[in-house]
Amino acid sequence: MPPKYENHSSKFLLKSFDYHKQFSHIYAHRLAEMSGLLAKRASMHWGKRLPIKKLCDLREDFAEECIIIGTIYKHQAHKPSILKEISEENQLAPQPPRQHYADPEDKVILEDELQRIRLFGKIAAEEMATGAVCAVMGIIEEGGRFDVQDVLYYESGPQKALSLIKESKLLVLISGLEQLQSHHYPDSLNLFQHWLRGTFTSVKTQKEKVRVIVAGNSVRGVVEDKRVTAFQTRVFDSKELVNAMKALDEWFASWSSFVPLDVMPGACDPANFMMPQQPFHYCMFPLAGRYENFQCVPNPYDCSIEEIRVLGTSGQNISDLLRSTALEKPMDALCKTLIWGHLTPTAPDTLACYPYVDTDPFIIRECPHIYFAGNCDEFSTTLQKGLDGQKTRLVCVPSFAKTQSIAVVDLLTLQCHEIIFKAE
Repeated sequence: MPPKYENHSSKFLLKSFDYHKQFSHIYAHRLAEMSGLLAKRASMHWGKRLPIKKLCDLREDFAEECIIIGTIYKHQAHKPSILKEISEENQLAPQPPRQHYADPEDKVILEDELQRIRLFGKIAAEEMATGAVCAVMGIIEEGGRFDVQDVLYYESGPQKALSLIKESKLLVLISGLEQLQSHHYPDSLNLFQHWLRGTFTSVKTQKEKVRVIVAGNSVRGVVEDKRVTAFQTRVFDSKELVNAMKALDEWFASWSSFVPLDVMPGACDPANFMMPQQPFHYCMFPLAGRYENFQCVPNPYDCSIEEIRVLGTSGQNISDLLRSTALEKPMDALCKTLIWGHLTPTAPDTLACYPYVDTDPFIIRECPHIYFAGNCDEFSTTLQKGLDGQKTRLVCVPSFAKTQSIAVVDLLTLQCHEIIFKAE
């Protein structure tokens, strides 16, 4: 009997494409929803004796501790800006390109619906990011400064208990197939397929692979292509791209013939650029699309397998967070997004996303059991424990093109390990 499966990603599917709206709506909805969630958590954490105040109610003569809730905004001098780009075009103030724009001098500001205030004190400013909603406890000081004594985040909501799984079943996570570069590692892909079929393990020791999730960048791994002219680039790319898609379709058709397969788009794939990325059209995979096991899903992707909640992205949220903070490892960034209760806190500030009006689908309303990010330079994993006893297996899924490896999670124990398919 196949394991029970549910797709919870409908919230990431766009029903209309209206790009005339302002991005202020998504921030307003994010703050409104998360303020209610954080107010309850703040009362439990700090006690009901401390009042929760709006920024407009703060007075410098009020020298008692209080709680304020708002959205973090980091004033970063090196952050990309359209005004700087325009000034460069007019040769007013050329700016050197930067891949990383966090700086010790960055200022942390808290905003609510009406006002903003500068934060000082016990804040890890270098680890904060624009767009994260938090509650801070402290005292208002002279000059409109707020001296923070403690910071509280939502930490990703309630989590269902694990109950249905009675035996080891494997969830396979793979990313960065980069079919345009696959001629460098054809034997590794063959080895992976043989392993997926169970060729290398005996019947007694074999564990059922219940699902394979392909977390983006299946076609290519980089957007830039340094060719001489645009015409040459277009002709060369189109032919190679078609061949890569045909080869990818054959691989996916082979895998879908014996295991459920979910394919997510990635930053460099032929898909829409803004988050959430919409599923590939099935016409791109005519062979694989014939199988019931094959499914094109959005990025981010949210599902449950035997009531084990699985949530993940193709990695854009993590790479953007690493650019805007002093966090050095993808795992640190993945942990932060779970603690903040938001998949893409830097969207729409530095990560492009659809201008939602009456919702923010990226809020993590239910704490997942497995939370992953694809296209990382190397594999890493940890078990994150929440304030209310939640346990989440965090997985940085390695790029197959770079490492020839995958991540495998045992749904019975939530243990995770890496399997390498190098053919030397």
